Amino acid sequence: MAYARRHLNLTVLPTGEVLATGGVAGTTFNDISTGVHAAELWNPATGQWTTLASNTVTRGYHATSVLLPDGRVLHAGSGDGAGGPDQRNAELFSPPYLFRGARPTITSMPGSAGYGSQFRIETPDAAAITHVSLIRLGAVTHAFDENQRFKGLTFTADATGLTVTAPSSRNRAPPGHYMVFILNGADVPSVAKIIRIY
Repeated sequence: MAYARRHLNLTVLPTGEVLATGGVAGTTFNDISTGVHAAELWNPATGQWTTLASNTVTRGYHATSVLLPDGRVLHAGSGDGAGGPDQRNAELFSPPYLFRGARPTITSMPGSAGYGSQFRIETPDAAAITHVSLIRLGAVTHAFDENQRFKGLTFTADATGLTVTAPSSRNRAPPGHYMVFILNGADVPSVAKIIRIY
């Protein structure tokens, strides 16, 4: 990373990349005078970090970041103890994939799927889809989202949509609600639909 940080948040994106937001760079617990504003993006394929746009508000201890179904990241809060001012506000971060062209669309999809089953995603963009991502809904606290999980799903495409295989094991995808994104060859994600895996 380009910036030393503590109290940062890491958010898994539909591309499988990880976004680092906020935090402070000081050696004391929550020195807001050393706030880190630039976001950084980690690419798991290369292991490289890229510095991206900056947010406005210093977000240290008790800040949160969570992936939204539209592919943006909600970056909010900070303070509520540890000597920092309470930030009862939020900013939205738009990752680079939102500026790479038209987004694929999901026109319909079931609300639930059992382990190892196949389910249908209807999309007019089936021929362009290269990835289907399953991401658990966020539950962020104290710079850590222990609910975050990412899984690429296998699929086949035809003229009107995709036939997708749900995860086979609850060990890799515990039961619950997930966002499903479809991505095209430019790694542009759709707006997610929510599915319950059981």
